[in-house]
Amino acid sequence: MGPAVTVVVPVRDEEVRIAGCLDALAASDLAHDRVEVLVVDGGSSDGTVDVARRLLASGGWWRAAVLHSAEGDRSSNLNRGLAEATAPVVVRVDARSRVPAHYLRRCLELLESQPDVAVVGGRQQAVAAGDGWLDAGVARALNNRWGMGLARYRRAGASGEADTVYLGAYRTDQLHAVGGWRTDLAVNEDFDLNRRLRRFGTVWFDADLAVGYLPRGSLASLARQYWAFGIGKARYWRVSGDRPQRRQVALLAAPVVGLAGLAAVAAVAGPAAAGGVLVAGALAAVAVEAVGTDGPRSGLLGHLAAVAALACVAGAWLAGVLVGSVGSVPRPVRAPA
Repeated sequence: MGPAVTVVVPVRDEEVRIAGCLDALAASDLAHDRVEVLVVDGGSSDGTVDVARRLLASGGWWRAAVLHSAEGDRSSNLNRGLAEATAPVVVRVDARSRVPAHYLRRCLELLESQPDVAVVGGRQQAVAAGDGWLDAGVARALNNRWGMGLARYRRAGASGEADTVYLGAYRTDQLHAVGGWRTDLAVNEDFDLNRRLRRFGTVWFDADLAVGYLPRGSLASLARQYWAFGIGKARYWRVSGDRPQRRQVALLAAPVVGLAGLAAVAAVAGPAAAGGVLVAGALAAVAVEAVGTDGPRSGLLGHLAAVAALACVAGAWLAGVLVGSVGSVPRPVRAPA
């Protein structure tokens, strides 16, 4: 009897994070002899492969292996795992993710019991990667439902149909039928895959599947991540023919409207009035940070770091979208590890 679930973990230079990922999988309450775990390495130059092999050897899995992908990008890694998968269900898990013990079992149960569902996933819940105030602030920013654009997989809420989910669980034959993950999309490959899988059924957000996520450790790396994501998002819109959703249009329009309003106030009422508007805007940003997130708890420095992180995310994403929207269709931008 073969496995019920194949877990595919795409990695590259994840030595410091892969152990936590695999430890979380090892705590799964789905019997390990029903699970195949495939870590697909895209050419790591650190100790990722050695750590993964050591931990997989003691997991008691139906099968556990470290595979290699010559291309090295995330989608190619995932497709390499798909090509080797022997279970009827494939579950994607990233090195930065920490799945709860019931995750594999719950995904399997939903796909087995609901034939009209093609994709199952849950919420990305950022957790502080360290004990410092900056770590707490970045996690608070990424958990902010307003600052992150009200995407369903970034906020707590009721289960239901969604446009995309964090990570994802799929029927293996349906993944093969749509050709797997697109390798010409360095980011947004999950959203694109979910869109193509809707020919088989809905994308289902399950509120019981909150997955821990370790964010980047600095504001600079966070900005680089969302710069690449913004360029990749614009590229996706241009090559797929899809259009931004209304919540994304609102995010793109907000700074333009805000700057236009500020200029109008300055022209009509003078610089002092414009300064008052800026102060009011800053207070509004603080309010959004304070009430728009569900943690982690932090002191004053953590709250200030969260405001700065939200500004980095918004500014870098918007700049990336603008750059990616002009000129010829941009080449894929590899997302930072």
